[in-house]
Amino acid sequence: MSTVEQVYAVYLTAATADHPAGYVVNNIVWDGNGTLTLPSGQASILDADRKYPIGSTYTAS
Repeated sequence: MSTVEQVYAVYLTAATADHPAGYVVNNIVWDGNGTLTLPSGQASILDADRKYPIGSTYTAS
């Protein structure tokens, strides 16, 4: 079985005192196996084009 690793941007789902909602706090490489578990208040988006480095802001379309 072959797996493909892909980059995901991890962002805040709500604003904090220091950062707006959508602020990218991490980039991870994940092969899709298992369950990706993130802390409360964070979500991920596939970022194959690397548009969202840490410190950028993701805006849902």
